[in-house]
Amino acid sequence: MRQTVFVPAGMQHTQADDRFAIIPYRTRFYHKTESGAVENADFLDSTYKIPGGGWLSSAEDMACFEEAILNDKLIKRATRDLMWTALKPSDGSKDAYGLGWGTWDEGGIAAVGHTGGQQGTSTAFVIAPAKRAGVVVLTNMDDTSPNVLAVEILRVLVGSTAKSEMK
Repeated sequence: MRQTVFVPAGMQHTQADDRFAIIPYRTRFYHKTESGAVENADFLDSTYKIPGGGWLSSAEDMACFEEAILNDKLIKRATRDLMWTALKPSDGSKDAYGLGWGTWDEGGIAAVGHTGGQQGTSTAFVIAPAKRAGVVVLTNMDDTSPNVLAVEILRVLVGSTAKSEMK
C-alpha cells in the first residue's frame, strides 16, 4: 500500500491503525448515545480488515488521494472511468454504484464518492471529475452524516444550485 498508493499519492500521514501504539495527532473517537450524550466510542482493533479498512489518515492525505486519482497517478484513466461507471443490472433497474464508488448527478454535474465509518468515525469524500473538484469530510464521531456536508461544499465549489441526488 505504501509503495503503490500512499507514496505516489503524496499521502505522508496515512498508516495502518494500531490502537495500542502512540500515534501523533491521532484523535479520540466518540459516539452519541440515544439520549444525546457524547461518550468515548467502543474500543476497536481494526487491524483485522487491512487493506480494506483499518487505516488512519488525514483530510489532507485523503485530498492528495483524490488529486492522485484525478491525475491518473494511481490507475489508468480507462480503469478509473470504468470504476466510476454505474453498474447496469441485468433486470434493467437503475443502479448508482460503480466499482467501489457511488455515482450521481450533482445539479447537472457527474459526481462520484464514497462514505464510510466504524466505531467513532464517519467519513465522506466526493469528486466532480469534470470540474476537477473534490471534498473530504472526516469526523471523529460515528453515526453522523458527513456526506451531507461534503455534497454541500462540493455544490459551492462547482456552482451547483440544484438539489443533490446523493443520499
